[in-house]
Amino acid sequence: MRVTTAFNRLLRLNGVHVREVEIGVALVVVTVALRRRALICPHCGHRTRSRYDTRQRESRWRHLDLGVFKLEVRCRLRRLACPEHGIVTEQVPFARHDARFTRDFEDLVAWLATKTDQTAITNLCRITWRTVGRICDRVVADVLDPHRLDELFVIGVDEISWRKQHHYLTLVSNHQTSKIVWAGPGRSAKTLDGFFDELGPERAAKLQAVSLDLGPA
Repeated sequence: MRVTTAFNRLLRLNGVHVREVEIGVALVVVTVALRRRALICPHCGHRTRSRYDTRQRESRWRHLDLGVFKLEVRCRLRRLACPEHGIVTEQVPFARHDARFTRDFEDLVAWLATKTDQTAITNLCRITWRTVGRICDRVVADVLDPHRLDELFVIGVDEISWRKQHHYLTLVSNHQTSKIVWAGPGRSAKTLDGFFDELGPERAAKLQAVSLDLGPA
């Protein structure tokens, strides 16, 4: 089996095929090419077959580690003229816009952030804690259910603290699904007002019961 064929099966990156594999001392570099001919704007999804130009430098993304090796995906991307956003670099199916990591890598980091501590994540994934925060922001913005505040009838309000109770986060949960549907920094009535502002009067009118402690909110 050819090395490129093996890495096509190993990585399973959507919408690309592996063109070249270079194995170094501590880094594996996989060069890929997009399968599709159409160019897609990363902001609005506008599609076109007209290419403005091709970037001279390859774009790079960190992928899931291959054992002790770091794995980097590289691809030469094209640019398109979007009617709304001007000249932009095309979207890739395996990474989020403006990310230096693949979706698989970012999804792993975000999942670990819900299961373990800061030191474990940074040591395991070999990234900084600030990078973990930026990854979580992108993942949440991408996968957060836009309808999570619809059809709320029974909710719970509570807060959690960190750094020896110097920082607080107010959480709102849907008791029917046992899922957190909203979070905001702080634990005051103003913080909870932010939830009701986002909920709006029509959806707030559907609430039948709220469980909470005797805190400021």
